[in-house]
Amino acid sequence: MEIAARFEHKFLVDDARRAELLARFAARFRPDTVGSADGRYPVVSLYCDTPDRRCHWEAWRGVLSRRKLRVRLYGTRDGTIPSATFVEVKHRDGREGAKRRVKLPLADALALVGGRPLTSPESPVERILAEIRSLVAEDGYAPACVIRYDRSAYRYCDEAGGEQLRVTFDQRIVARFDRLNPTVEDDACDLDVLPRHLSVMEVKGATAVPYALAAFLGAAGLHPRPFSKYSSSINLLAATPVRHP
Repeated sequence: MEIAARFEHKFLVDDARRAELLARFAARFRPDTVGSADGRYPVVSLYCDTPDRRCHWEAWRGVLSRRKLRVRLYGTRDGTIPSATFVEVKHRDGREGAKRRVKLPLADALALVGGRPLTSPESPVERILAEIRSLVAEDGYAPACVIRYDRSAYRYCDEAGGEQLRVTFDQRIVARFDRLNPTVEDDACDLDVLPRHLSVMEVKGATAVPYALAAFLGAAGLHPRPFSKYSSSINLLAATPVRHP
């Protein structure tokens, strides 16, 4: 499956600004019920990188054309939100990005990024599987970090109810660099990537941000900025003192 090219703007938003934004555009923001009825669901990601941290350094340097490989887990342990696992290649080219992904059982997703054969029948999206295998076998991508957060997802709609944008808020972002075998709704991460009162707001779409929303964000002092959960985790890891027994 390939998701077409689109823009993606990121903002750091505190709880007060987030509440103000949702109240101001209450008629436009509608929960994306792909998760729970209110649009909330946990996200667990296994990020892959090369031994020399290519993904981290390319994001830090702002390399215009770069790829990211990750395994993404959705769902809850109790099944109230059905579980689903995808292996994704996120390809950024300048200001636009595209996402190519394949849905697999969790065991096969971990095998794929670990350079091992799949046990289930081959997916019809062999082109994407081939790209993932190339990143693993030829470029040296391997599991590097587990990141977990809570997402609130909305569709920003026009007056007729047509979706114009997808807007998400990611909060309680935590990470770990060991035990690289994530589970659904994984709660074993203990490195706080952001203070708990901050969210990463992502605004995604194929066309321009509507004027009213853009004007509100500008007046509130909210401006797009680069932010990588994985690179931020790497920076925190480097700054964390080593604990000796």
